[in-house]
Amino acid sequence: MRKKIGVIVNYLYEGYQMKILSGIFSEAEKLNTDIYVFVGGDLNPNNIESQRRNRIYDLISKKNMDGLIILGLVVGFNLPKEEIIKFYKRFYPQLPVVSLGLETEEIPCVISDNRKGFQELLIHLIEDHRYRSIAYVAGPINNEEAQIRNNTFYETLREYDIEIKPEYIYESDFTTPQGIYAIRTFLDERKIKPDVIVFSNDNMAIAGLEELKRRKIKVPNEIAITGFDNILESTFVEPSLSTVEQNLSELGKKALEMCHSLILGKEIPKKIEIPTKMTIRESCGCTRFYIRLSKKEEKVWSKIFDLKKDKEDFYSLLNEYLISNIETKSPRNIKWIKNIIKKFYNSVIGTEENFITEIESLLLNNNVDTELLEETFNNINSFIDMHFENSLHQKAKNLILQSINVLKDYKEKKLKHEIFKTNDLIDHLGYIGADLLSTLQMDEILNRVSYRLPEIDLNTFYIFMYQKDSNYKKVKNILSVVDGNIKTKEKGIFDIEEIIPESLLPKRRLNLVLEPLFVENDHLGYIVFEYGPKKGVIYEILRAEISGGIKGALIIEELKKLAITDPLTSLPNRRALDEILQREIERSKRYNRPLSVMVIDLDNFKMVNDTFGHSFGDEVLKTVGKILRESCRKVDIVGRYGGDEFIIILPETNLKNTIKVANKLIKNVDKIELFSPNKARIYLSISIGIAVYPDTTIELEKLINFADLAMYEAKSLGGKQYSIISFKGEL
Repeated sequence: MRKKIGVIVNYLYEGYQMKILSGIFSEAEKLNTDIYVFVGGDLNPNNIESQRRNRIYDLISKKNMDGLIILGLVVGFNLPKEEIIKFYKRFYPQLPVVSLGLETEEIPCVISDNRKGFQELLIHLIEDHRYRSIAYVAGPINNEEAQIRNNTFYETLREYDIEIKPEYIYESDFTTPQGIYAIRTFLDERKIKPDVIVFSNDNMAIAGLEELKRRKIKVPNEIAITGFDNILESTFVEPSLSTVEQNLSELGKKALEMCHSLILGKEIPKKIEIPTKMTIRESCGCTRFYIRLSKKEEKVWSKIFDLKKDKEDFYSLLNEYLISNIETKSPRNIKWIKNIIKKFYNSVIGTEENFITEIESLLLNNNVDTELLEETFNNINSFIDMHFENSLHQKAKNLILQSINVLKDYKEKKLKHEIFKTNDLIDHLGYIGADLLSTLQMDEILNRVSYRLPEIDLNTFYIFMYQKDSNYKKVKNILSVVDGNIKTKEKGIFDIEEIIPESLLPKRRLNLVLEPLFVENDHLGYIVFEYGPKKGVIYEILRAEISGGIKGALIIEELKKLAITDPLTSLPNRRALDEILQREIERSKRYNRPLSVMVIDLDNFKMVNDTFGHSFGDEVLKTVGKILRESCRKVDIVGRYGGDEFIIILPETNLKNTIKVANKLIKNVDKIELFSPNKARIYLSISIGIAVYPDTTIELEKLINFADLAMYEAKSLGGKQYSIISFKGEL
């Protein structure tokens, strides 16, 4: 049986979270594991929105998950480490748990080496660019990754005897607008203009870069900029952003591999650390493709080739150089690089002229690793400068620069295509939202959801509603769509520990995204999507739209219910009873089936009201209404017609069976133990009038009238009994 591994994450942001999930999903396919992504909020108790989202975490237990990966730094954003550990202990040690991003003593973890790549970047700024006036936009003090980056910044500058002035430090919370605020603080409030501003993440760096451009300040000529994370946008901003790359996909892969091994009882390391690396582009003052070699590396690799004589040495050294400098040394990558080397060599010495064509063909394959290709070109470019001279140097240089431009154009076109698809998707989501808001009928909302979501490649999804009288411990499945087909509506009520009944799930391996459904403080339930579109914002928007649509329908249902419900007894009121009776009359006529009506009145109720007051009288009515409802079948309709008068409509019931019900009602009301405010027992009784089609009358429309007459006859005979009206109008 496939293992089920949960992933706890706050929101589905495009950068950090989605890259990690891509690695988890990729590894899950290899391990044949089902993934359940629980999308809540962060744990900050002051964030009301997050607290509403976090009910989704209540679904997780050892009964439904085999293991759990927690993105500790994002769910614990801006919280002390101890508070995050408390959250971990909701699930550990009951479940095998892996901490992703946050190092802990008890729980195995997968983390990024935030120090290495960042230190390389800082040394590059200091040694290669000779920057001395360095401003820093720090991350939140309670965030562990931010602390490491902050410490690395201070330690590195001290090693180079660079003064760290307080006015050159801006403390942020990692959010995008902080990049703009940092620029305003440095330039407008503190009146400083540093050589370079080092941002502790890319989102802030890009926002800061755009703010400098808005002010007509040239980057990097007047102020250089760097970031951290290497998000997709960092490649395409102008100038492109020098940054530090976290291999987020690898973090996800290793976390899942570790969790899976834990489940199987295998030995695992306490900590896996994924290296970061400096990624140099233009915003720091470099050319777009730059590699900085240490003096030791320059010595090791320095040799000038005569390509026609030294072909084998060239192959060997370039192959060794490229492979030693790539991060993921898989057999596939090594084979691929050897092919690139061969094509490049043949093009340089003139035996082939198809290197650029080969690169263009390669890029037409959508599965190509563009990051690896960029890394390879980067390394070849550096290799050329070390080993080539004379005319071959220029030819090789031109060839690789052409390749770099081809790759750049491809990535820009791909990004534009992605932006177009995203905008089209967002437009479509807007249409879906408008469609859901244009109806207030629950059935119609579910119908529209069932056929609109497959239009955006969401073909399998489920909606569950909390049964609130169960304190959110039970849910009802109100919609299941599997592979574009409605599988069931209202499948039944079950414990939340099931999450999704196995009978509703397809047999294949699944990547599922679970989002809470809520509007303000009203927790409605949750929706489960099989992962389709790779834009996390889609799931967030749909969550909000579907929550709003369902809430609107529930409000209308509640208003309708209030219009036809007696507020005192919660039974159908006169308006509802009239509508129901008319419907049952039509059915009896059409199929010539029996239909009975009972009119019931409390005996001596006026005396109860006059003696003990109307509040006590209301309690009597509620108690009697409850007993009447409990004494009848589910198909029978029990309602309050007005005052102390109740009506019961009994479909498919003849005279004989109606009399049995009447006797049962009289007996059960007589058993009621009710005590007055002065502790005296109050004895209750009822009078019942009965009219039955076709046993006592063939005039269906007059059933209530005849039953009412019969009830008054029962009262005139002393009460605590029933009376029947005949078709002749005789008692």
